Amino acid sequence: MIENTTLLHRISKAATNIGNPVSFNRLAGDASTRIYFRVIYKDTESAILMVTQEPGSNEERTFVEIQQYLENLGVAVPRILYHDAASGVLILEDLGDDLLENLAIHADVEGLQNLYILAVDTLVHLQKGALRGTSRCGAFDLAFDEMKLMQEMNFFVTHFVRGWAAKKPSSVAIEEMNAFFQKICRELAAEPRFLTHRDYHSRNLMIKGGHLYMIDFQDARMGPAQYDLASLLRDSYISLPEDLVEQLIVRYLENADHLMDRGYKHFRRIFDIMSLQRNIKALGTFGYQVSVRGCPRYLSSIPRTATYISRNLLKYPEFGVYFPALEEHILGPAFLI
Repeated sequence: MIENTTLLHRISKAATNIGNPVSFNRLAGDASTRIYFRVIYKDTESAILMVTQEPGSNEERTFVEIQQYLENLGVAVPRILYHDAASGVLILEDLGDDLLENLAIHADVEGLQNLYILAVDTLVHLQKGALRGTSRCGAFDLAFDEMKLMQEMNFFVTHFVRGWAAKKPSSVAIEEMNAFFQKICRELAAEPRFLTHRDYHSRNLMIKGGHLYMIDFQDARMGPAQYDLASLLRDSYISLPEDLVEQLIVRYLENADHLMDRGYKHFRRIFDIMSLQRNIKALGTFGYQVSVRGCPRYLSSIPRTATYISRNLLKYPEFGVYFPALEEHILGPAFLI
């Protein structure tokens, strides 16, 4: 049921441009302000309506630009069937309901392996294509530099530590956390940069007709090669067996001839540190969604995400000096759920 008459007018008017709509079914979105509907048509296939909060916004333009870039690159993304910039509505190809998350949960060992091999191979294809292609998009002008990575850490402190966990860290604790954040962000920012989807995980990857499709790609930017791989294999929504994670990292490296050969040991360290930054950032997003937007959907993902953080902190002795502050303000609250 659509309560907002203005929203109903926007989507009804746009939907008629590709057929005769019979019904509109609102879909559960992820951590964004966009609204999605599945439109059932009388005379054509169903489609997905994506409605942006502000028609003609930069977010909307960016989505269209990156969709066209990825499509031209040969990366599977939903086709844009119609775009009404004035109303902020895009009509997209309906990819169905087979999120990687749902398929992975119900897959057997071999099925899970095959799904994630497909996801890793698609990631390699994206990076190679972007590196060797002659065209560009706005994502090439944005980067995970030290400032951007630290902004995400500050967001975490605001919305997870002070917000959701209701902690009041001392000035000493803040200083220790910031020193840790700066250490890992500086190391990550020094890495060579490649095109990243930015949220390459099981809720943004779909399977249709044996092909893996990327969705929610409008925040793409340049970052370490390990960025999307860490998002995929240290996913807050899915726990993968560690032997499969190692197998997939090796497979990525065997096919990633676009990387400078700095060896497995270096690649694995950056993968772990990238995972730390990504997972801490994710806790900030979860804290914001729960405490600010009142969305409890993400609560169940907090302990899994904290487990990843804990393992990587304990893996590297150099992080031991920061552990007390991180345990009190990150791990402690996260594991109390």
